[in-house]
Amino acid sequence: MATSPVHCSIDLSAPGKHVGRLELPRSNNTSGWSHQFVPIVSIRGSSAGPTAVVIGGVHGDEPEGQIAALRLARETQPDDVTGRLIVVACASPDASRAYTRLWPNGVNFNRSFPGDRDGPADQQLAHFFSTVLFPLANVVVDMHSGGRSGLCPPWSEMHWVDDPVQRRAMVDAMLAWGTDHHFVYIDIAGTGLLVGEAERQGKVVVSTELGGGGHVTAATHRIAQSGLANVLRHVGVLRGEVTTRDAPGIIGRATDVENYLL
Repeated sequence: MATSPVHCSIDLSAPGKHVGRLELPRSNNTSGWSHQFVPIVSIRGSSAGPTAVVIGGVHGDEPEGQIAALRLARETQPDDVTGRLIVVACASPDASRAYTRLWPNGVNFNRSFPGDRDGPADQQLAHFFSTVLFPLANVVVDMHSGGRSGLCPPWSEMHWVDDPVQRRAMVDAMLAWGTDHHFVYIDIAGTGLLVGEAERQGKVVVSTELGGGGHVTAATHRIAQSGLANVLRHVGVLRGEVTTRDAPGIIGRATDVENYLL
C-alpha cells in the first residue's frame, strides 16, 4: 500500500472519542508550506463491532449531509457505539465555505477516486480515503443532495452491484434510511465516484439525495439525521432499536441514460 501524503492528527484505532483533522500539504500565494484541513472524528466503543465511515460535504453546496454528520459526531459518545464510527462531516471545506459544488480550483471531488498519492490535493485526499479509511470500514455512508442546481425528494440510493451478498446488504441498509423513496442508479457524468471505489472494495455502501434547491427544510434535516442514525443502528454500529416502516418506501430505478434527461 502506498503511503499517503495526507496526515491524520488522531489515532483511528484508539478507544474513546477523538476529534482531529486530515492535513493535506499544499502551497499557495501566501505560503509555500501550508495545509488544507479536513475535520475528522473517530469514536470507538468498548465492545467489538463493525466500522462505519460517514461522509458529508463531498460537494460544498450540499449542507444536509454535513449538518447530519456533524450532529452525529457531536452527540455520539463511545457508550453509544458498538465497534467504531469515523465521521468526515465536511470532505470539501473550501467548497463548503464558498457554498459551491466544486472546489475553488474547479475540481469535482466526487470524480477524484481512487485518487493518486502524487497527484493534486483532491487526488491525494481521495487516495487517503481509498487506502486508509475504506479498508478500515465495513460500511460507507456518503450523503448528497441536489445542491443549488437541483431539488430532489429526499431519498436513499445505491448502485446495483454484481455481488449478491453485498447487494442484499446494501438494499437492506438503503431501506433502513426510512425515506419515502429509494433509488437504484447508474453513473452518467464520468467515473471516479467515492461510492464506486468503496463498492469495488466490497463495502456496504449507502448514499442519498436529500433535497437541495439552495434551501433546507426542517423536515429534510429530520430525515437526514434520523435516517442516518437508523442505518447505523441497522448495521450494528450504533446501539438502539432499529425503526421500521409499516409500509416500505417506493423503490425506483434510474438505470437508463434517458432517465436523467430533462
